[in-house]
Amino acid sequence: MTRKEQIKRVSHLFSAALLCTAMVLASTAFASSPTVKGNSCAALDVQADVRPDAGGPPTKVTVGIRIMDLMGISDVSQTLTGDFAVMLTWTDPRLAHLQGCQIALDTIWSPGLVFFNSGEKSRERPREARIGPGGQVRYLQRWYGTFATYHNLRDFPFDKQTFQISLFSLYWPEKDLKLVVDELFTGWRELLNISNWSIDGVEGTTNRSYSEAQDDFFSRYDLNISAHRMTRFYMWKVMLPLCLIVFMSWCVFWISPAQFGPQVDLSATSMLTLIAFIFATTNMVPELGYLTRLDLFIVGSTILVFLALIETAVTVYQVSHERKEQVLRMDRACRLLFPLAFGILIVVVFLR
Repeated sequence: MTRKEQIKRVSHLFSAALLCTAMVLASTAFASSPTVKGNSCAALDVQADVRPDAGGPPTKVTVGIRIMDLMGISDVSQTLTGDFAVMLTWTDPRLAHLQGCQIALDTIWSPGLVFFNSGEKSRERPREARIGPGGQVRYLQRWYGTFATYHNLRDFPFDKQTFQISLFSLYWPEKDLKLVVDELFTGWRELLNISNWSIDGVEGTTNRSYSEAQDDFFSRYDLNISAHRMTRFYMWKVMLPLCLIVFMSWCVFWISPAQFGPQVDLSATSMLTLIAFIFATTNMVPELGYLTRLDLFIVGSTILVFLALIETAVTVYQVSHERKEQVLRMDRACRLLFPLAFGILIVVVFLR
């Protein structure tokens, strides 16, 4: 064998040795990689229906809800549509050896919290929890949908509302599970899509609810959303046209009693316009068992327009019996009494 062939053979042997070494190192790295760790995460020996420290004090679960977006608040259906991030945190010492794992929530114990509010809701993230030091479990979920809320509309459209979204457990009573507010996570994103409401604040609180079906108390988390309605739309689109209709009905007081034809036409037109306006604004609020501020204003305005129509009918009657002087005195009195009555209506309804 020549020297050149010997050098070439040694070079091949050296390359093969390097390749074997690289394969050994790669297999070692693979054995300690997160993939194998993920396999060890799947090998769980925890009873999902037994809470941590069973028989001991209640398991504390920290709850936080952050408003990611609000798309709509409906007074008619009394619902709130939004996007919410929900963070649940608790400690399960049985999972301490799984630190760093991200595992399916159904394979471990979880508080089983559900929304107390009815409505259609959907999850955006998989039901997986991350295990931290000492068995700390953190479950983050994104919920989107419509939540039923209660609206007290007595002051509509100048009202303030507190919308409440609640979470509670279907399975674990108060003696086994205690909810705690996560102050850091609870809050809202400053830029929201909602246009006709202004958010004043968001607060998380915990309360207790009694279940008659299970004859036990359950811990409940409430997210209280304080907001006030932006009234500019109602001022320009509802109240201003309504005031103009009322003012239009007063024009009959400045028309000569001899021209009772135009008086009747104007009074009838004002009344019919007001009725059409009422029908157009009926769907702004649901059918309530009480009157809102706007309802009171509409009722008072309707009465004033109707009284102006009655005054016109009296004018026609008086003129037909040649009592023109009495009609003129009545018109002059109405020029003062009707605006005064309208001003009192505004004070009583909106400034009380």
